[in-house]
Amino acid sequence: MQISVLTPSFNSGKYLRRAIDSVLIQNYANFEHIIIDGDSKDNTLSIIEEYSHLKFISEKDNGQSDAMNKAFRMSSGDIIVYLNADDEFLPNAFDNIVLAFQNNRDADMIVGNLIFKSANEELLRIPSSHYKDVLLYWLNLFPNNPVSYFYKRKVQERIGEFQVQDHYSMDIWFILKAYQKFKIVKIDAILGIFHSDGENKTTTVNLGQNLHNATKQHLFKYNPLYLPFFYFKLLLGRIYK
Repeated sequence: MQISVLTPSFNSGKYLRRAIDSVLIQNYANFEHIIIDGDSKDNTLSIIEEYSHLKFISEKDNGQSDAMNKAFRMSSGDIIVYLNADDEFLPNAFDNIVLAFQNNRDADMIVGNLIFKSANEELLRIPSSHYKDVLLYWLNLFPNNPVSYFYKRKVQERIGEFQVQDHYSMDIWFILKAYQKFKIVKIDAILGIFHSDGENKTTTVNLGQNLHNATKQHLFKYNPLYLPFFYFKLLLGRIYK
């Protein structure tokens, strides 16, 4: 199985080498790593040029979703995974994923655990494989970062491109549709590290509000029967949190 690792990047030179090396330490032969850079002005390009195996484009774009779409169009792998430039895989992640797909032939997406790491804490995140749990975003049961889920190519082909105007909640938008329509299998393996140093995009936006808006919009458009359940659980969550 060929694995396509897709990395959107913009002025990510301080992190990028760590991400690239985390792919190489997998010692998995059949992969491609595509980096779509948004015309960075730091040392990103000089780092990319040190690695002959990388496929990359560096040009102005319309944000992260645009870069993710470009990367997918360039890819050819059977299995897709997005690796943000500031995150990393842990050793044996690819072996765990390939084994899981081999043992679960009907699986469309394999979801694993991940470590959330900041300057002040290091937490193990264990996502659920159930659609209802993912709707309750405030419980942190959805895959917090794309480093923790790999999926067959057909999943993204059927869901369609990421919405270019959405720069902050494209991940949960995709996850909600994937969990609703495809076969999700959860494995008990830690696949990667989601880094948060206080400067990356995740920590500079109102993440909770963006997750709320993305979930609500998804339900209005794709699964309105779950709206009463969503608002009831949201009310309980606010009362008892």
